[in-house]
Amino acid sequence: MVGGALAEEGKTYMVNQVTDASANTPSHMFRFEPDLLEVPLGATVKFDNFDGNHTVISIKKMTPEGGPKFKFSKMSPDRNVTFDTPGIYGVTCGIHGRFGMAMIIKVGEDNAEDLKSARTVVPGGRMGTKISQILDRLEDK
Repeated sequence: MVGGALAEEGKTYMVNQVTDASANTPSHMFRFEPDLLEVPLGATVKFDNFDGNHTVISIKKMTPEGGPKFKFSKMSPDRNVTFDTPGIYGVTCGIHGRFGMAMIIKVGEDNAEDLKSARTVVPGGRMGTKISQILDRLEDK
């Protein structure tokens, strides 16, 4: 969901990477906005704002089979990913993931099996805590 509504087909969706020095916790200081993005099959997501040495990396174990794997830095000329494979994708910052900088991109229709599979491969540490919280929100909707 973007702003409380299901994302539109054929649109490019933006994800910002935030560094907020006024935040009171590391997971709020370094974050993706939004941290949960639900898009239809074929949607393109553009990752923006690489200030502060952010990177964008697909979490290998949280990438559906056949889905795109990606790794971007501010030096990457193209920071767009098109999602043609349904499922739940975990994304992190290679530098700030240890502080809980992570997000989920859910592609396609709701599927209880996708959620169940994602829960079995949640990483440890603050990144895993953040991903578990996002998966809880998906499950509660």
